[in-house]
Amino acid sequence: MKSIPTAKAIAPTAARSIEHLDPIADPRWARFVDATPGASVFAHPAWLELLTRCYRYEFSALCATGDDGEFVLGMPLARVESRLTGRRLVSLPFSDFCPPVRAVDAGPDADFRLADALADLRRSSGLKVEIHDAFPQIEGAHVVSRFFLHRLELENDADAVLRRASKSQKSSRTKARREGVTTRVGTDRAALDTFYGLHLRTRRRLGVPTQPRRFIRAFEQLFARGLGYVLIADYQGQPIAAAVFLTFADTTVYKYGASDERHLGLRPNNLVLAEAIRTACESGHTTFDFGRTDATNDGLAAFKRSFGAAERELSYTYLADDVPAEGHGRLDKVLAGVIQRGPQWTGQAIGSALYRHVG
Repeated sequence: MKSIPTAKAIAPTAARSIEHLDPIADPRWARFVDATPGASVFAHPAWLELLTRCYRYEFSALCATGDDGEFVLGMPLARVESRLTGRRLVSLPFSDFCPPVRAVDAGPDADFRLADALADLRRSSGLKVEIHDAFPQIEGAHVVSRFFLHRLELENDADAVLRRASKSQKSSRTKARREGVTTRVGTDRAALDTFYGLHLRTRRRLGVPTQPRRFIRAFEQLFARGLGYVLIADYQGQPIAAAVFLTFADTTVYKYGASDERHLGLRPNNLVLAEAIRTACESGHTTFDFGRTDATNDGLAAFKRSFGAAERELSYTYLADDVPAEGHGRLDKVLAGVIQRGPQWTGQAIGSALYRHVG
């Protein structure tokens, strides 16, 4: 494997100017993302195209360039137009953690140039700006921690990585195999539809709106570009759990999980994640990202830590007069009750109506 130069071995490149471009139409953005170690799958043009198709967001990107005209730092932004939640720029909707794309040789001045450009954009457009990462260089920004991020360091030896899991975690995946639970990988629409059926059950049980079917089916085009897959757990010929994973560069991201509550005792979710970790190791990935966890969800955080994942605070940055309220209190409780008591399509209908506005 080709080694990546460390930061100490590379002289920082000074940022000389800022470009405002279309990250979907401009091929330079795709080249920058592909060539930058550590770039997130959520910055990939394919992900931006998916959000455009499903939710009609308009995208732009602010990029700091060096003397040679090459990008050294960049941030994609989606323009969200909503009468319900307001007009704003988000980096990025439905992307739990989306740091700026940073070249290995980017100097600290690139951060300040990008920060100034974001502040100027806020003033000229009048739009609020929301960044799914900490970016304290922006004058007047609010950096708020409401989440945790859990990441597991990987190596080529998958068994060694899986041995880091807690005793109960190891026992759970052993039980799943002993009871006859098997797993399979899919990248086609049938696999996504299998996931979606379980997704509907899970979201109804939790009282959470469900993403539209067209959104989940759009992942097929990501998968066709090698950017992920569905992993399904079967028991006696029937799917009982499934998860969607996104893959790019050296990272696997756990995006969505779902299961049939009648078979949770078989521990299929534990086996699905263990097999995804094994696949990531065998693919040469160095990081397994378990995604965002609400700071108040102690159970989910403990579950992710049980795989050996390191936990850190995940902060979001808001360039606005004030910080958005955390959750919606009574409205969340009312919606949860309606979804849990109503037919299965209730959460789907609410999700189709609301998700574009809350992304």
